[in-house]
Amino acid sequence: MAVIDAVGRSSITLFSQQEKVHRLRLTLKILLTILTLLLLSELFFNGQSVLAFAMFSSISLLVVFYYWASVDTCSVISGMVLWSIAVFITYACWLGEGIFDAAVLAFPCLLMLAIVLSGKLIFISLFVYLVSALCFFALAHNQGFLVASGLFDTLPMWGRVFSYVVMLTFFSVGVFYIFADIRTRFKYILQANAALELAIAQLRKSSRFDQLTQLPNENACKTDLAQKLKQQKSSGHLLAFITLNVGNLHLIKMNYSHNVCDEALKLLAKRLLSFANDKTVVYRFQQNEFVILKHSVDYRGISKFAEQVQQVCSQSYHVTDFELALQPDIGIALAPFDGSTMAELRHNSHLAMHAKGEEGKADFSFFDRVMAVQEQEKLQLTKALKNAISNHELVVHFQPKIDLVTEQITGAEALVRWLSPEHGLVPATIFIPLAEQSGVITDITHWVIEQSVAACKQWHQLGFNKLSIAVNLSAEDFKRGNLSTHILSALTQVNLAAHFLELELTESMLMDDINYIQKQINELRSFGISFAIDDFGTGYSNLGYLAKFNVCTLKLDRSFVKNICHATNELQIVKAIIGMSKSLSITNVAEGIEDKATADLLAELGCEMGQGYFWSKPVVQQEFIALLVKNSQENK
Repeated sequence: MAVIDAVGRSSITLFSQQEKVHRLRLTLKILLTILTLLLLSELFFNGQSVLAFAMFSSISLLVVFYYWASVDTCSVISGMVLWSIAVFITYACWLGEGIFDAAVLAFPCLLMLAIVLSGKLIFISLFVYLVSALCFFALAHNQGFLVASGLFDTLPMWGRVFSYVVMLTFFSVGVFYIFADIRTRFKYILQANAALELAIAQLRKSSRFDQLTQLPNENACKTDLAQKLKQQKSSGHLLAFITLNVGNLHLIKMNYSHNVCDEALKLLAKRLLSFANDKTVVYRFQQNEFVILKHSVDYRGISKFAEQVQQVCSQSYHVTDFELALQPDIGIALAPFDGSTMAELRHNSHLAMHAKGEEGKADFSFFDRVMAVQEQEKLQLTKALKNAISNHELVVHFQPKIDLVTEQITGAEALVRWLSPEHGLVPATIFIPLAEQSGVITDITHWVIEQSVAACKQWHQLGFNKLSIAVNLSAEDFKRGNLSTHILSALTQVNLAAHFLELELTESMLMDDINYIQKQINELRSFGISFAIDDFGTGYSNLGYLAKFNVCTLKLDRSFVKNICHATNELQIVKAIIGMSKSLSITNVAEGIEDKATADLLAELGCEMGQGYFWSKPVVQQEFIALLVKNSQENK
């Protein structure tokens, strides 16, 4: 930006339209002064003559040009001025002594003005015109057409001297003006060049340092790494490319502010700088990513160093009035084994970092080739997943929701399954995250909603007209902003009332972009669609969101439900959630019920609905309809 500004300023100074107008008006002032002096000389020596009238006319025309000059007319008027003066000089020579007239001295002055005021085209045309005029005057002299030339010896001496003095003055002023303009241009160019060199130096410096933390940035790391890799070959030491990512940075921004987040990053940078020495260099790449290049004689030294970094970074951060805890994720790639370029080392350190995050065990993780194989498998799965809908590889299964008191089926949850010809039955825990990362999840959600509302309509047509269907949503489904359009279109297509559709959200989704999601939720709720919070208790359990989003249903996570008959802690958590939901008039559903004892205990605690393998696993549409018929017969 500094370079661009410097270049922009120099361009405006050297070539601005306002300056061209100023130059034109200054030239007109000089011409008016000279013509006025010549007019006075002509009137004094020759009285009222044809030449005096021509001078007066030229002066009047130049005055008009002076007041007409502006940014819009500058180029046109410059040409008109030059040609007007050329015509006047030619006419003055014709009335005077032709090629011997003092006015001929104005020809080079006129060409100098053409250089200053106009472009190449006008200068060349004027040059050709003036040369032609001189040739014409010479021919006219030889043929005797110039009558005035015979009076050459009788003309007043002092009148001739005055004319020559005026012409020489005009020439001198013109030369002085041109060279003064050239000196000014050079001065401006030198100043602009100095400013540009300073801007380039500043840009080079800023291009190597992060503005927030003042740490060297990605560009600096790329240069340094190339040098360190050369040194590393001769030393035989290990060079570790350590990527540190602050996993909860987004939540800090959401819960506090960007300023608090920035201050926390500055404090983190200071802590990382405490490790810097001749064998350790710290960089900040972007947002929440830091990189450390570390030389070590062996693998154990790098492991010990990574432990120290993790411990120091995990300590609390005091920012203004807040105590913050950062969650550093660390992945390590070793050169030359895991890569010999920055792109390879960075990619592999990221794979190691994400592998650590998925396992949730170690504080850091080293890259190994298994991770690369797993990453390649993910890429292949993602590629296959993009064609799963069009290839009819996805199937919707339905798991019934049971009223724990009457044991009647009240609805179902739609769960998508992927049966890939190449990869077999792919678990939802694998392909759903891949679909979210690749952007395919939105198309899958739209397809699941279409299939689910059509299935629900079929249940109603079979006589089970009180059943509802629940569909899980992803945070990605809200980002396009057209979720309500697709849902209403699906409902209209099968003629199903909106209140039979329930959309399930997770607590983490509500933390993503509250205002943006709330707007779409409110729009869908206005049509009668209800919302449920899935896996309640595993996230932030923020009661404010329940009221803000007007939630109708809470689903107790299976991790609490499965052990309530044996674990007091889980039992108390379930009691608290059930009691809270009742106080807020929110329906509660327990997931993961696998035996009668758990179902009976939940009913005693006041839980209203249940799902689980105790009644049925998720099944395809025809099997679900058979369950409905069986359940209806059993409850008659």
